[in-house]
Amino acid sequence: MPTRPRLFHGLASSASWRVRIALALKELAYDAVLVDLDGGENRGAAYLRTNPIGQVPTLEIDGHRLVQSVAIIEYLDETRPDPPLLPREPHARATARAIVEVVNAGIQPLHNMPVRRRLASQLGASDDDVHAWIGHWVRLRYEGLETILAGIAGRYAVGDALSIADVFLYPQIDKSDEFGVPPAAFPTIDRIYATLSALPAFAETKLPRL
Repeated sequence: MPTRPRLFHGLASSASWRVRIALALKELAYDAVLVDLDGGENRGAAYLRTNPIGQVPTLEIDGHRLVQSVAIIEYLDETRPDPPLLPREPHARATARAIVEVVNAGIQPLHNMPVRRRLASQLGASDDDVHAWIGHWVRLRYEGLETILAGIAGRYAVGDALSIADVFLYPQIDKSDEFGVPPAAFPTIDRIYATLSALPAFAETKLPRL
């Protein structure tokens, strides 16, 4: 494998964006390989040899090939601990991981393209129906996140230090407006989003939507 890290990522993939943010925060230069998700490149034989799950992101680094954004970012934090993304205090660390799981397991999978296509093909849902269905669940999760964040947020999601929670929240907040869930409806979430938007590692790692 190449000595310079190589990131396989997707244009509209929020999971890929998380890893780009983490790499930027760690100031790690890397080679980017864009995988055409709309064209099905991720399901082709060539990419499946890179990532048998057929998902993005995949990061080649230190002679390893890593998949899944949580595992990738925790690996980066363990091997390159400055600046830290996982809080050192145990309760803060657990809280940051809980926010990560709400986003990673409780929200993002609901609007993955395969889920949206399945709703349309198997249930005959229109685009409006699909967006309304996704928006319902996103809004429900945001209501819970807003309550959690209102009690723990400082400048950032968990106190006054950037953490993995912010890395996962930012792309999700950006995406959610597409489903009729604007961040302005949730004061703490909206404030965190505005703060992170001023940081180049977050705003400048966004890819344009086609």
